[in-house]
Amino acid sequence: MTKTTRSTSPGSPPQPATQQCQPNSGQDDDNQSTSPRRIHKRVKFNNMSQSSSSKPKTTNSQSTLPELSPILAHMHKKPSLKYRLRELRTLRLEQTHQAVYIPPMAKPSLKAKDDDVFPLMEKAQDFLESEQQVMLVLGDSGAGKSTFNRHLERRLWSDYKPGKPIPLFINLPAIDRPDQDLVAKQLKFHNFSDDQIQEIKLYSQLILICDGHDESQQLVNLHRTNSLNKPGQWYTKMIISCRTQFLGPDYHSNFMPQGERGHYDGPSPNLFQEAVIALFSKAQIESYVGQYVPLEPRTWNTNDYMDRLTTIPNLLELVRNPLLLSLALEALPGVTEGKWDLSAIKITRVQLYDTFVNHWLDVNKRRLERNDALSMDDRDMFNQL
Repeated sequence: MTKTTRSTSPGSPPQPATQQCQPNSGQDDDNQSTSPRRIHKRVKFNNMSQSSSSKPKTTNSQSTLPELSPILAHMHKKPSLKYRLRELRTLRLEQTHQAVYIPPMAKPSLKAKDDDVFPLMEKAQDFLESEQQVMLVLGDSGAGKSTFNRHLERRLWSDYKPGKPIPLFINLPAIDRPDQDLVAKQLKFHNFSDDQIQEIKLYSQLILICDGHDESQQLVNLHRTNSLNKPGQWYTKMIISCRTQFLGPDYHSNFMPQGERGHYDGPSPNLFQEAVIALFSKAQIESYVGQYVPLEPRTWNTNDYMDRLTTIPNLLELVRNPLLLSLALEALPGVTEGKWDLSAIKITRVQLYDTFVNHWLDVNKRRLERNDALSMDDRDMFNQL
């Protein structure tokens, strides 16, 4: 009998252990007879034999139902890893749907020129097919880092087939001590058993989509502290996002993997790449507005919104940030109501936030007013608010 085990090279996917067995002359019959399938058949046969005879028959103690039922119950209650992954895939496809999504552009570094851009999704796909281990996605607040991460996860789950790398979205601020056992903690959150987690660790590759590094306030290299891609450890690709304002002068060391010799090697630039999400272009803004307008009944169409965005001084430049664009679209009807000279209107970031918050409060107030499920105490508290 020969065994093959997975390669520990970071560039090659692990393979499950396989066995080649030569037929024997019956020496394994005893072992085979205790397999769950054969046990089940024997229980069924003995029960049929007992029910067809008026006299009880003595059977082997291994084949009596009381002793075997816990085994069979365990077999039926314990979901397989394949089933659990299918369950997770269905859940995440439901949770990651986005009504409005504009594919972001990015540039190769913070120092790169603003016109040196490429489609971020294409760069991420190239990374997943390469030998590199970590891709850092940078962007200002509201640039669309989390939006991109969720869209990437959705795309990977949509294309997922058993045996392919498993996408795993990790909201870093929600993980206690992400510098230790990061992957296992996230899998436990999704109700994977210890055996299933170990099976994934031994035989599968994971695509870790780590969101919100800056919000988790981590000052360590998560790839290194979790010993990713080291012999006997998790076999992964890591895409990790971080706000540019959180970075220090020598931020690469907080994300770059180590070489194959571990502590004896320093950071390995050949295993690392970064991308910086670029501001929206006018065409992207118009595309966003075109997706936004049909979401609910509105008095304005796409041309109305674009007319206001381009006429109000400096507003178009302000809304090149996706978050500020979404706030502006909510606020514009109220800001411009009753005003004919749009060129005299001045809108700042603070005004956009204030208008959006007031709009959000009004919407949720109406929603709660229509909620018949509120208890008397909840209704009293709501009226006080």
